[in-house]
Amino acid sequence: MLLASGVKIDKKDVSIIPVIIDTDAHNGDTARTRDILKNYYDIRKTFVNKAVTPDSQHFFSTPISSFNRLNQDNAENADLDVQFNFQNQDTTFANFINHSGLDQVNKDVIELLYNDSLDEHPELHLNLSVGFKGNPNIGSVVFNELADSPHFKNFESNFTSGDRVFIISSIFGGTGSSGFPTLVKMMRSSTNQNLAQTNIGAITVMPYFNVETDDKSAINSAIFDTKTKAALAYYADDKFIKSINALYYISDNKKPGALPNVEGGKGQVNNGHVVELISATSIIDFINRSDSDLQTPQAFEFGANQDGNPFTIKDFSLTTKDKYIKHLVHFAYASSIALQYVPTLTKETFYDKKELNIDNSLGVPNGYQKILAFFNEFSNWTSKEMNDSNSGRAFISFNFDTDQHLNNMIHGGELKTGLFNKGLSKSKIAEMLTRNEVNEPKDMPIPEKYLNMLYKTAFQCTSLKGELP
Repeated sequence: MLLASGVKIDKKDVSIIPVIIDTDAHNGDTARTRDILKNYYDIRKTFVNKAVTPDSQHFFSTPISSFNRLNQDNAENADLDVQFNFQNQDTTFANFINHSGLDQVNKDVIELLYNDSLDEHPELHLNLSVGFKGNPNIGSVVFNELADSPHFKNFESNFTSGDRVFIISSIFGGTGSSGFPTLVKMMRSSTNQNLAQTNIGAITVMPYFNVETDDKSAINSAIFDTKTKAALAYYADDKFIKSINALYYISDNKKPGALPNVEGGKGQVNNGHVVELISATSIIDFINRSDSDLQTPQAFEFGANQDGNPFTIKDFSLTTKDKYIKHLVHFAYASSIALQYVPTLTKETFYDKKELNIDNSLGVPNGYQKILAFFNEFSNWTSKEMNDSNSGRAFISFNFDTDQHLNNMIHGGELKTGLFNKGLSKSKIAEMLTRNEVNEPKDMPIPEKYLNMLYKTAFQCTSLKGELP
């Protein structure tokens, strides 16, 4: 979402290569993340000129690429490949380590280390298809197998000088807290010196939500803090974790409400959270740091002006608002204009068949529907999901329910109007859209012209708004 909004990266030749690593391959949140990434990838191919670079003033300005670099010749036509596939993920932990094939002495050792009962919370008989259910002692064993997987081998062999790695993981579950140190060890131990010596950044996400109590579930938020302390103690002594060039920490102890207790699979679809938005800023911060700035390992924490609960735009520092939030505001205006205004302005010049041909264009499944779906995802994420206090600390940012004007879209930053100044009224938006569209070059492809029109109109809205709350 930050990249879609045009958040600036200080380098031209940057491409983000997302990789999802999780044994819970059918997780609902994972599926949603894959869909959004692929949608971003397709939108760039259709709506963004190839000359647009990560440091450009433009929506979707940063390329997202597949980790499979062996198919670069067909990159433009290939689907975005983002997920490593674990081997033997539809099996139990006992089968994974070949427990039945061990001699008795080794079986006894394993049964001392892992609960071998068949109760509701097994360890030895845990089915790996939905992740590790908060058991990092199992995850660390499974993750060691990743080094021999075709996906990791491909990633390792194609890693070149100047590439960087950023690892995102939670610390209070099983997959993140076990996978994070294992991945760092695998990379630092690689025979590819480009990978072994690369700059690594990471964010360790500590508890920021609760789950409903369920005695039948292996997930218990009452022990999240205890598990976090244990993992942090391990990280503090681990030589590979200490080698990380930039390690970011984030947590939130304001955790009202509780999420449904879903152990994994398709049913696990959690609302977005402001902690996740803030975590994403650490990735941009890491990318923008110079190699010289990363020579000595450093740790960072995020700070805000105020401890607002619910959190609002005014609670962010001026630096955060300038680097990140103003771009989200810009994208919010564009989303609202695209979803609520453009389809209704049928009499305007830009709408005509001789210009953007909106009537026919908006119905194209693989064209405009993708970008409208992304705008919808953005509006739901900002105005509904992060605004839900049941997910933890609510973040109140935008109101997309204003059907007459955009003056009240920014929470706490209403645009002042008067008798002769209606602000961002529907007629004002129509005027700006038409002027911006007709001023684009006549030979520009229509999809690019459409997105440029939205960008420039939204930018004018942001300028008229002035300072953020």
